Amino acid sequence: MNRRTNRIPRRCALKNLIGWLILAWLAGPGWTMEPKIQRIDFIGLQRMSKEKAAEAFGLTPGSALRPEELSKNARALLNKLAEAGHYFSRIDSIYYSVSADSCQALVRVYVFEGAAVVQGALRLQGLDSLQQSQLESRLQSRPGRPLDPGRMQQDLDDALNQLELRGHPFCRFDLHALTLDSLDENRQALAVNWKAALGPRLRLNEIQIAGNRVTKKNVILRELRLRPGDIYDPRKISRIRGRLTKLRYFQQVEEPQVFWTQGDEGGLLLRVVEGTASRFDGLLGYVPDSGAQKGYFTGLLDIALGNLLGTGRTLEAHWQKRDQKTQDIKLAYWEPWIVGWPVSAGVSFSQLIQDTIYVQREFGSQFSAPLLENLAVIGQLASVSISPDSIGSYVQGLLRSRTLTASIGVEYDSRDDRINPRHGVYYSTSVQAGRKKNLGPSEVIARQKAKDLINNKRFFLDLEWYLPTLKRQLIAWSLHGRQIKSSEGTLPLPDQFRLGGAKTLRGYREDQFRGAAVAWSNLEWRYLLGRRSRVFLFADGGYFSTQSSALQHNAFKLGYGLGFRLETGLGMMGVDYGMAQGEGLMNGKVHVGLVNEF
Repeated sequence: MNRRTNRIPRRCALKNLIGWLILAWLAGPGWTMEPKIQRIDFIGLQRMSKEKAAEAFGLTPGSALRPEELSKNARALLNKLAEAGHYFSRIDSIYYSVSADSCQALVRVYVFEGAAVVQGALRLQGLDSLQQSQLESRLQSRPGRPLDPGRMQQDLDDALNQLELRGHPFCRFDLHALTLDSLDENRQALAVNWKAALGPRLRLNEIQIAGNRVTKKNVILRELRLRPGDIYDPRKISRIRGRLTKLRYFQQVEEPQVFWTQGDEGGLLLRVVEGTASRFDGLLGYVPDSGAQKGYFTGLLDIALGNLLGTGRTLEAHWQKRDQKTQDIKLAYWEPWIVGWPVSAGVSFSQLIQDTIYVQREFGSQFSAPLLENLAVIGQLASVSISPDSIGSYVQGLLRSRTLTASIGVEYDSRDDRINPRHGVYYSTSVQAGRKKNLGPSEVIARQKAKDLINNKRFFLDLEWYLPTLKRQLIAWSLHGRQIKSSEGTLPLPDQFRLGGAKTLRGYREDQFRGAAVAWSNLEWRYLLGRRSRVFLFADGGYFSTQSSALQHNAFKLGYGLGFRLETGLGMMGVDYGMAQGEGLMNGKVHVGLVNEF
């Protein structure tokens, strides 16, 4: 007997399975047809327009109707009504109907607006009559204006600030009474009474300092500009952190904390973390072989011993080798707070040996006195002597001379950090008057018909601007200028300003150019790698002008390149690679520096 079995072809079975899967997917929730709103009506609105209500409700004709989201739409509309002053508004019901083909829907929202609530009287109680009158005159929440909780909060904050300025750091306002008065059938006025709890008018009889391991307490206290028994003043307190930070003795300074002890007595608590006040700064440069001259190294060494023995005094030493035959040294000492006044003064000595042709020595005294928080007046008295050797006198025509100078200027500094600033401005300008006396040799004076007494003036300008742009990025721009005006026909070499090198015009040799007037500008794009580290691209421009009785020469030079400052275990290492205008990539100047704080 033959047995016959009916089998569905495998290909047909696979097609049927795919078809059923597609139908199940189309019938799922993702493919459920959502009706489109044909019309939405708001029943009961009197003062708010239908368009604004629809915008607040979040549904407009053509939008998809999602019933599960209607409660969220209702809350949004109520918030909008409250912003318009209708704090007693409510939504009674929401009705919607869907067409037979489930393609369109009609929505009706039944709204009760209620009376608009406006600002009533705002009273600040618990104060004397004069204080109350003065504070209430500053209020912006005036009767009749729309009720605005945000504006009322701003008024309270302003009143608290005014009371704090009068010595009440612990004052507060407590809600005392609310009164709702009906003005007419469409408006109600909310009167609010706040009661002040002033607290003591605090006297700062005690100042506690925590964290100063080296710096003496009196050094910190004098920077606060506060005396025991002073009435609390938030303006003075807000300046303390910035003043202590600018000393550069502290790695971290916390905001001062105010505390109350008893009666009207209290004090301040200052927490500081001491940092490194001394600095070692080294710079190494290399000038490559130019064919006519072999390559050679240049160098700079700066040592600053700050906050000596915790007293705030500073001792500085400087040495620099500009080229193969030129070097200079400088020693300086600064004493802060002379005889109890916030005036700093110092003395200095410097010596320059220039190409073994002459030696220039300078003895000077400087001072700095604050005018405002970030503004100070600066000045200097100095005696400068020039001593040329025989070649300098008889071949170069240099005269032995002595010059007495006096300068005065102003300095403004709002930078947040002096080593790696992120924002702020530094500005300094000064003018210097000098009287120069030529001492000899007499035959050179006679040959050059030089004057015995010469008057000159020098002008100095320094401007730095740090502008944050994107995250961890900023633009640093600076402008510097120097100029001398003298009654001499030909300006001697020692009196000219120098330009070029790592500190002025990168890509050129140290002091490659000289002139009676020099100016330079530095533009950098910086990307901050950390608190003290960065990489940057730079473009420098410099101008110099030389003038004599016979001719005048001036020129403008450009330099550009890249560099980095990196905080390492040895200190802050810096490398700049600069290329001069018209020179190739392999002819650039390398400037390597190291700053170590200890």
